[in-house]
Amino acid sequence: MIKSKSIKTILFSIASLLTFIVVFCLTMNVSKSVTLVVDGVEISTRTSENTVKGVLDENNIVLQDGGVVFPSQSSKIDGGERIILNNPVPVILYLGNRGPYEVMTTSRTVKELLDERGIVLDDNDIVEPSIDSEIIPDKEIFVKFIDVKVEEHNIELKYDVEYQYNDSLYNDEQKVIREGINGLRVIKTEKHYENGVEISSNVIYDNIETSPVNKIIEKGIKKREVSLPNSINGATINGDKINFLGQEYSVSYTKYVESTAFYNSGNNGNHTTATGNPTVYNPLGWSTIAVDPKVIPLHTKLYIEGYGFGIAHDTGGAIKGNIIDVFMPSREEAYKWGRKKGVKIYILE
Repeated sequence: MIKSKSIKTILFSIASLLTFIVVFCLTMNVSKSVTLVVDGVEISTRTSENTVKGVLDENNIVLQDGGVVFPSQSSKIDGGERIILNNPVPVILYLGNRGPYEVMTTSRTVKELLDERGIVLDDNDIVEPSIDSEIIPDKEIFVKFIDVKVEEHNIELKYDVEYQYNDSLYNDEQKVIREGINGLRVIKTEKHYENGVEISSNVIYDNIETSPVNKIIEKGIKKREVSLPNSINGATINGDKINFLGQEYSVSYTKYVESTAFYNSGNNGNHTTATGNPTVYNPLGWSTIAVDPKVIPLHTKLYIEGYGFGIAHDTGGAIKGNIIDVFMPSREEAYKWGRKKGVKIYILE
């Protein structure tokens, strides 16, 4: 026969078990499953709370300043939700030639961070580490802005002068057969700049677009018959030679030119000539003559009828072609000379 005390113990145990079962069932019916993702760490739990904020408080999860949570803290909980919370972390950003500086971000990847900061990249820019890299606290991120520029240089290719000789022209004559034309060389250089500083340079195009065309000048080689004057003051005539100041000269050719005269004016003293020599008037020696160098080369010595011996030491804006300008000692002498046509000159060599 079972004792009365044992029966009571058994009945109490059964009642406790039933109470646990009822409480467990009620609890399971009231609690809901949720998934928390906190700064990338996933946690599965159950809750009887009805809002996101309640779930966070229940699990002692603190949302820091600048942090974000989705869905919002006021959102209702029905069960099965996925609550994502991201607190800001510090990263070190090197932006172009600026940096380093620290920013706080809730972005999960480098790309999200750049988008968050409004940093626009083009295809040449470099990001280290890659834009798909995950953000971790104190991560260093380098953004290098790469610019590619193409510079074009145009180089003028100078033409040369070719001479052809013609025995039907006199040796003081020449004519242009063909004008010269300069050519063009084009060079294109691709330059890469990192944060405004050139890091590489490469020639990508180098071509002669147009070749130069040489100028052709025909020069005479036929000598003129030279007739020397009967006498020259201060000089002697020996056959076809002129002796002057102890030096013997041959006459290369003679020609007729137009002649004007100039003198030194103003307070500047002697005029410095195109050859750097001072102007000289010397009836017994060499006087200064201005010429067109294309007709009579500078430093040429010559004898001018009615004037004397001279050296082509100067040029002048109005002295073009078969014109010479003889130097006079004064304005009066220059005006007296005036402008003469048909002046015979002797080119000495």
